Amino acid sequence: MSPDCPNPALPATLPADDPSPAQEAGAVPARRASEAQQRHDRLMREIEQLRERLQQWQQCESRYHERVARELQPELKRWCERLRELALRMEGALFLDPPPGKPIGRAARLKAGQWMLSLAAAVLAERPDDAEMLALRARHQDDLPAEDAEDEQDAEEAAVPAEDADDGLEPWEREAARRRAQAEASRQAAKQGRKAQAERERRERHGGRTASAGAASLREVYRRLASRLHPDREPDEAARARKTALMQQANQAYATGDLLALLELQRLHLPEPVAAPVVAAAAAAAAGGDEEARLRDLIALLGAQRERLQAEIDEMVRRFAVLRPDLPARADTITPQLIETLLGTEIRELRARATALERDLGYCRDPASLGAWLRAFG
Repeated sequence: MSPDCPNPALPATLPADDPSPAQEAGAVPARRASEAQQRHDRLMREIEQLRERLQQWQQCESRYHERVARELQPELKRWCERLRELALRMEGALFLDPPPGKPIGRAARLKAGQWMLSLAAAVLAERPDDAEMLALRARHQDDLPAEDAEDEQDAEEAAVPAEDADDGLEPWEREAARRRAQAEASRQAAKQGRKAQAERERRERHGGRTASAGAASLREVYRRLASRLHPDREPDEAARARKTALMQQANQAYATGDLLALLELQRLHLPEPVAAPVVAAAAAAAAGGDEEARLRDLIALLGAQRERLQAEIDEMVRRFAVLRPDLPARADTITPQLIETLLGTEIRELRARATALERDLGYCRDPASLGAWLRAFG
């Protein structure tokens, strides 16, 4: 065969997009580096989102306790004081100093006395050591005759959740009973949650190579910051004060294992961008160096950082679940906005209940209307 004649068993030219074996070998670490970089970027975004959520929860917790002290507690005090006054005035009219005029019938007396006891129970639900309400309950809890045992049982069940809307209890009594029962269930759930959190933290502390490798990456970033921001190396007084503050932030972040905060300090206060160590590690991994392992360690540390942030958010949700038994059972549906909405609703309802009690107190404070008001219970 002539040398100028092509061999029919071979293609005339290799396809332009067909990589050589050497090219294929080099593409593997490059692809791995790219996947690792994507994983790193995704973790950074998730951590930033979690930090924003945690900040929202922290602000919510601060606002919540402020509103409880400024709005809820005064309304609760106002409501309890009116309950107490109404219960004591009813006791006086029913058992000590009956109002003038037509006598109060037996049925009206029994029903009014039962409501008086339920008022005392509502006060004791909020103030278990209220001496006057304890004494009132002790004086009259056995006053109902045996044939009215069913009514007596209804009065005693004022302290447990009521499923029947016609159980003879006031709405606030049913609400107080329901919240007490749910509070106990929430306390048990929170106890189990704390055990699970402690176990998770124990596993993280003894996580083997991943934890130690992540700590090495954290230490590397911290040392880079310390070498550039140490105030003792700065002759200018103003610059030294600035670097002192920055080093305090770096020390706090390093002590708490907050890699994201260290990287943010690096991004803001050092000339090189925050991603420079990661990009350099990816490039070295693509060239076949051992920096790929360092990038994996950094990713592992970011993953641990994400888990810690999520654990902090979960703990705040559990604390609110104990404070507010009226929250949904599913934790993923609980938001700061829902917490504030429920608190606002509770404040408005307490205000409305206290205002409604003012009407009944108006009848009790007026001797001319007291008898007719009590007889209306019959």
